[in-house]
Amino acid sequence: NIYICDQGNQRVQRWVSGATSGVKVAGGNGYGSAPNQLTNPAGVFVDASGNVYVSDNSNYRIQKWAPSASTGTTVAGGNGLGANTNQLNGPNSIFVDASGNMYISDQYNNRIIKWASSASTGTIVAGGTRNGPIPNQLNLPSGVFVDAAGNLYVSDVANQRIQKFVPGVTNGTTVAGGNGEGSASNQFLRPNSVFVDASNNMYVCDDGNNQIQKWAPGATTGTTVAGGNGAGTGADQLYYPQGVFVDASNNIYTADVAGHRVQKWA
Repeated sequence: NIYICDQGNQRVQRWVSGATSGVKVAGGNGYGSAPNQLTNPAGVFVDASGNVYVSDNSNYRIQKWAPSASTGTTVAGGNGLGANTNQLNGPNSIFVDASGNMYISDQYNNRIIKWASSASTGTIVAGGTRNGPIPNQLNLPSGVFVDAAGNLYVSDVANQRIQKFVPGVTNGTTVAGGNGEGSASNQFLRPNSVFVDASNNMYVCDDGNNQIQKWAPGATTGTTVAGGNGAGTGADQLYYPQGVFVDASNNIYTADVAGHRVQKWA
């Protein structure tokens, strides 16, 4: 099943394998802040129980929708725009670990904040100082991924890099990019999402270059594995892709925003 954050329609859609149409599983009731509404949803995560977590960007909250629910429950934020640890400002991507901890890319606060299940406040686990390029800073972070060892990976958009934060350490290490904006194999142009597979290969959605890059562990350059043929809607092209997911068979999925489609690359 593919879950798609359909921002312009204020909803999350689920498409089962082989389907030609989707089913609404969150939102879809117009702009608003009511429990059955979303406003500019920016990210979605589905846990093993089928709960759908949505970064409700312009409502400054994370909403959790149980399977078949018609309304969501606020599980993080929801206390207005702000930088306190019970607030969010531009929540973007979200990752939920096996213990129910939520890792939220709080973009305009330049931080990643971790919310334990049922907590009323979060804990800053990366960034959170002023925006900047040094190891303990982030600048408009977007994608977030946590591996089985608890390492946190962040697509640090305005710094054109992927940062890795070891648990308990506030200084990140650049594991991809960080060589200024550009289209060379060691550069990015607005990397907005990161996915790490079981072999620790990183897949990076490189929005401005209309491609997905794969970085092997320890590599200093990436390899284009999807797109990279200019902006467009051809089968070999992407057009402002946002987000990347890799399944157990190494198929790559990306939301091709300007093409209004989701593309699968074997």
